[in-house]
Amino acid sequence: MRHLQAICFDLDNTFWDVVPVIVRAERAMHAWLATHCPDALADDDVEALRRDREAVAQSHPHRRHDVTFLRQEALRRRLAAAGHAPEVAMAAFDVFFAARNHVDLFADVAPALERLGARYRLMTLTNGNADLARIGIAHRFECSISAVDAGCAKPDARIFTALLRRTGLRPEEVLYVGDEPQTDIVGAQRAGLHAAWVNRARQPWPSDLAAPQWSVTDLGHLADCLMADG
Repeated sequence: MRHLQAICFDLDNTFWDVVPVIVRAERAMHAWLATHCPDALADDDVEALRRDREAVAQSHPHRRHDVTFLRQEALRRRLAAAGHAPEVAMAAFDVFFAARNHVDLFADVAPALERLGARYRLMTLTNGNADLARIGIAHRFECSISAVDAGCAKPDARIFTALLRRTGLRPEEVLYVGDEPQTDIVGAQRAGLHAAWVNRARQPWPSDLAAPQWSVTDLGHLADCLMADG
């Protein structure tokens, strides 16, 4: 780790708990649809909209990594079937997206970023579509890479290569930090990066996977480890 120059972070479930965020966002969008175009919701079921997205993914496998496209196209199809213009689908998505970016950072995130940013280059890499500018933390990072930017999703090595190409860093100079053992940790390690597992729930590491270089309970713990190490 003596060559470490940068730390790259996952977002969902690393910086915030994403499940309540998505639930609130989907409910907000569903309520908007029920008010503005109830004829498009005959089944009155948020789960039906999720099934719509899977149908889009099946018909556009090359865009499965683009979660924004999946949501927008699923809405467009459903609303078009009820006679609504594409603009209505976009308005519904805007309601979802505004709520999707209303997140509560874990308490350790901001202090840890402040400490780590004093020593390392910071960046993010995500399969999701969170907007760090809307959330208010974009200024903390040199760059942010999404699955849409790379044309593929973690654990595909190409998304990590896109990060290295953007930043001019070598794999051994980057520590990737995330919560998902397979997607985040194994993906980063296979691409040659160091990896740190954020294990907030204190779960056992999967016995069939190679262990990460670091296993921490939160980002404050990570900062303690890295500052002590350097």
